[in-house]
Amino acid sequence: MDTFKFPGGKDVTVVRKQDVIECVNTNIVDKEVALAIIEQCEIDAANFLRQGRWTGIPFIGNIRASKVSILQNSKEQKELIDYVRDNSTMEHYVLFRRNLAVDNEKRVKATRHFNYVLAMAVARNRQGFKKLCKERGDKYARIHYFLTYTITAVDNESIPIEYV
Repeated sequence: MDTFKFPGGKDVTVVRKQDVIECVNTNIVDKEVALAIIEQCEIDAANFLRQGRWTGIPFIGNIRASKVSILQNSKEQKELIDYVRDNSTMEHYVLFRRNLAVDNEKRVKATRHFNYVLAMAVARNRQGFKKLCKERGDKYARIHYFLTYTITAVDNESIPIEYV
């Protein structure tokens, strides 16, 4: 185990698998059970990361896969990348991969912005949102509240509906 001192007076202890095994050797009589626990923790963490979920690792913290990498590893994009790799030149393939990464980053950023604005809009009128979800559906209510929260009036003119 190594202990590092960070600014602000915080100590961070780095624990490796070997350190855990040494601790098990001194404290636990049945070592096979302890190794099985460690292996199961590793398997669970790998499965959570593969699913794009948060995972916690003791004495290290929480980690997750980025949304961009999850999009790149989706089945549709993998098939598209394989198709372009097989049917185009290397220069076109490199440009395609770069543009795809930029598009994925824009999509993730837009989704995060949409969810942020929607959360603020729903927090202001939760009962109305629930009522609209029951009447029209969840997708309609989400779009409605997002648009009503982000649209601003340019001028105060109004047009009667019967003349349009």
